[in-house]
Amino acid sequence: MEEGMHPNEICNPTEIQWQPVIVRLRGGIERKVCGPLQGFEILSRHMVGPNSNISANAARCCRLALERKMTPEQARQAFVAATMDQELRAN
Repeated sequence: MEEGMHPNEICNPTEIQWQPVIVRLRGGIERKVCGPLQGFEILSRHMVGPNSNISANAARCCRLALERKMTPEQARQAFVAATMDQELRAN
């Protein structure tokens, strides 16, 4: 599975979704992140410091949203905080 989508791609309606977040990865590549599955994949592959509490919490929140134990919006907020902490720059 791809780690993210090009900003112009349409989200897959069968996955758990949140309001899309555009992140700029190192190297200037932009990706549209449409839900906790993609959020978890981005965090797993692009975290600067895997021991970062904010990033670890965001990954945990994404996993909980996938298990339907947390709302997608709560996981999205944690994901945005982690991208800001990791300087991935969320829009």
